[in-house]
Amino acid sequence: MKFICSIALVFLLVQSIKGQELYGKYLGHEQGLLSNECYDINYDENGYLIVGTPYGPMKFDGERFLPICTNLPLERRVMYDFEKDPEGNIYLLNSRNELFKLHQDKAIWIGPKNGSEFTSRKLSFIKLCFKNDHIYISTYLNVLKYSFKTQKISFPNKHDTVIQFTYQSKKQFPFTKFTGNSKQKKSSINVSFPETNQKFLQSSINFDSREDRITIGKTDYLLINMRLFKKTGKQVTLLNFDHILFLEYFHNRIWLCTLDGLIELEPDGNLVHHHFKGELIGGVAPLKSGGIAVSFNRKGVFISSNINNRIHYNFTATSAASILGMNLVGNSAGCVYQSTGYKLEKRITCVPVKSPLKRSFHEAIYAITSNKNNLVLNDGFGTSIFTPDFRKIADFRTPYLSAFGFFTYRENLYFIVRNDIIKSCWKDLKTIPINFSKSRIQIKEVQCYSRLNDSIMLLGTGKGLFEFNLKNDQFKQLKIFNKELRITGIHTLDKHTLLVCTRFDGVYVVFKDKIIRKIKAPCISISSSLVYKKQLIIRGNDGIYIRKLTSSHPIKWYHFFSGETENMFILDKKLLISYNKNLIIQNLSDYRFIYKPEIVLNKFKLGTRELNTLPRSIPSNHPISLDIDILQFDVNKLGIYYILKGEKTISQQIEGTKINFDALKSGEYELKVHPVIDGKVQFNNSKIFRFTIEETFWESTFFYIISVILIISILFSILLAINLRRKRRSAERSELESKLNEYKLLAVKAQVNPHFLSNGLAAIQALILKGNNDMAAHYLAKFSFLMRKILYYSDTQFISAQQELELADAYLELELLRFRNRFHIRKEINLSENQLIDIQFPSLLLQPILENAIWHGLKFQENNPELLILFHLNQNQELIVQISDNGPGFNSSNQSEEHLSKGNQLISERIDALNQQFQKQVASIEVFSSKSGTTVIFTFSPLLYQRKQHEGISN
Repeated sequence: MKFICSIALVFLLVQSIKGQELYGKYLGHEQGLLSNECYDINYDENGYLIVGTPYGPMKFDGERFLPICTNLPLERRVMYDFEKDPEGNIYLLNSRNELFKLHQDKAIWIGPKNGSEFTSRKLSFIKLCFKNDHIYISTYLNVLKYSFKTQKISFPNKHDTVIQFTYQSKKQFPFTKFTGNSKQKKSSINVSFPETNQKFLQSSINFDSREDRITIGKTDYLLINMRLFKKTGKQVTLLNFDHILFLEYFHNRIWLCTLDGLIELEPDGNLVHHHFKGELIGGVAPLKSGGIAVSFNRKGVFISSNINNRIHYNFTATSAASILGMNLVGNSAGCVYQSTGYKLEKRITCVPVKSPLKRSFHEAIYAITSNKNNLVLNDGFGTSIFTPDFRKIADFRTPYLSAFGFFTYRENLYFIVRNDIIKSCWKDLKTIPINFSKSRIQIKEVQCYSRLNDSIMLLGTGKGLFEFNLKNDQFKQLKIFNKELRITGIHTLDKHTLLVCTRFDGVYVVFKDKIIRKIKAPCISISSSLVYKKQLIIRGNDGIYIRKLTSSHPIKWYHFFSGETENMFILDKKLLISYNKNLIIQNLSDYRFIYKPEIVLNKFKLGTRELNTLPRSIPSNHPISLDIDILQFDVNKLGIYYILKGEKTISQQIEGTKINFDALKSGEYELKVHPVIDGKVQFNNSKIFRFTIEETFWESTFFYIISVILIISILFSILLAINLRRKRRSAERSELESKLNEYKLLAVKAQVNPHFLSNGLAAIQALILKGNNDMAAHYLAKFSFLMRKILYYSDTQFISAQQELELADAYLELELLRFRNRFHIRKEINLSENQLIDIQFPSLLLQPILENAIWHGLKFQENNPELLILFHLNQNQELIVQISDNGPGFNSSNQSEEHLSKGNQLISERIDALNQQFQKQVASIEVFSSKSGTTVIFTFSPLLYQRKQHEGISN
């Protein structure tokens, strides 16, 4: 009988509390999820959570769900499965049996080309898997193979039903489905294991599922026909779980996604908990923080930052302590539990004595402490002492020892009650302290306490802060505050610094009995507080808040938990929250992976000037610096990854939180900042700063307007100058042409002057009268030729040298007729016939010179008058034309000297006009006269006589 009772007692003491449900939060319409009907869940290449919905896959950026794959029409966007290949690329399977690759939020179609075969046969794809660089697609009846090269799927013969499964571990596809037609359809299915020579007969389940296997050590867990088999060595065991859709293993847990919730197993296959009963699970995915994300068919998405975050129903925690190497939790039912990971195992049940004072709250464990390696518990009826293995040593059932706190000093043990401190000596645990009244130290409304050093305790009361000296048991009120405050928390930060929390007046930082800083509370009232790794945690009227204590500038509180809580404690990096008569356990070190740290601008530096805010407009040509603060708790290393968009895009990851830029060019800029926490860029969290760099004067619109006006003015001035120059040139050309025409007319007049006409015709008439008709006809023809050519060439500015010589010959022949051959003509033409044809010569230029030579020179020469005409090229290839006579030269007795001077002047002006047209010295005339004769020399440049077409010169 004693043995049976002992067994029953052990079972009672070590039983685990039921109801270890995962604790987290649900994501739905408030976060932008378009539908609570969700399919598979996974992560994309950037680490964002993605989930399938009837409206297409959606990405969760930490705050909101955003649609992705919007490059597809809605009917092709329904994705049932997301799977990653070994390289981290994610592939999608939609409701139309199409495969896609996800890249930058777009779905890239990869096949299959023969997809119509599956649509026509109504064969649904279920899951993807990757083996040997191929994609294998699980269906209810077959395993299909997709080829990247052909973009096709190989398709075996399809049957109507599965009648047998066979598992062989050494094959590439260990699950073999034996199928048949509808006539062979059975209500049961054989599952065969040839390696262990075992067979299992199961009922047929008409629901699509895939076969899967996970290996943990030497144990295989096999999903076959929606049931779970455990294979260890040569033994296969059918576990008592069914309706399993998918099998996953992460965070050292086996997760079974079923039609009736999520089942959590230990690696050895033992049940941890059955979560979300009654819900069809669409998929599960691990969080990097050690948590889990779950998608439901009707309930949206659930995320927990850590799988050890649990909620224990109907459990109100009233005390907690880490003592004697154990984490212990006391509850309102008078029980003590040991906390190990996510589990709470009952160790002690304090049975209260029968008393008329008994109330439900009297059963609560108010305090847990230790003394001399023994466990000391206090409830509403007194104090109990246990050994470290939970054996009771003593039990003092008296309301006087009902305390909410203990502390020791030497051999003394102090019990803290609301209006007293009871001092007892515990030299012998078997001796009950007596005469409590003499050991009672009165102090009212004790709310909290903290040890300053070995002999000094600080007590927070409803009347302020007191110092209690354990050496003499004396109290002293500290005159720190100028008003009476209710103290709800005292924390010793270092030897001289205290953190004091008040009920309604916020938090004070006290250094050597002086207030150096006040922190405004985020709530109306503070009930209790904790300090954990330089973080202040307060329990307020509307939830729990956390704030970093090491920041040197004002930062915001982080609202960690919402709702009016009953108690909170810290055990082994976990925060225990008593809320609504339930116990919630949350991991403190991993919550930051779920919740975004806030990004704020601490200081902005423009050159040497510091500002508290970022101005919208910033002067140019100044270096700028932004001091960014990441409001994040429990972080070892902070950095920043920023993207600056402006004239060009710049991105960089830096250590620390200061961003520096040299003088930026003018324009609009957008600075996007991502926090880098412990070396990992948080792409799902960002802050955007927008600013404008002002334009310099030479970049301003006013400067551009002035510049344009100046340029237009200069261009207008240049065009005006060019136009005026053209007009001036045109006027000069017109004047020149007028002069040339005048000179031509004068030349024509000179050729056909009345003396020449009358004398020439008189000479021809004399020949006719003498009866010399042939000679008269000959000269008359010459006269006609000369007149015709003179009139013809008068409209032409240049003729060939040969044509000019022909005119000169005709003229001289007529003059010889008039003078009855009194003078001799000698010609020296040192040019070839081709040169005479090619050389261009000013028309009608020689005849006035010849006329002057005859009428003003040879006419007065009695002895052998002679006329010389010379054409040749000098060393500079210049054309030299010389006309000489051996007359008396120019003298004052010559009656025609005025006419001679007028003719020479006209010829000189014509030569000047030619030079003006060519804008160079292309022709010149020299006249030499003496008593022995007169010589006229023309010099023509090759630029003149070699041009057959004279550009810009009027003909």
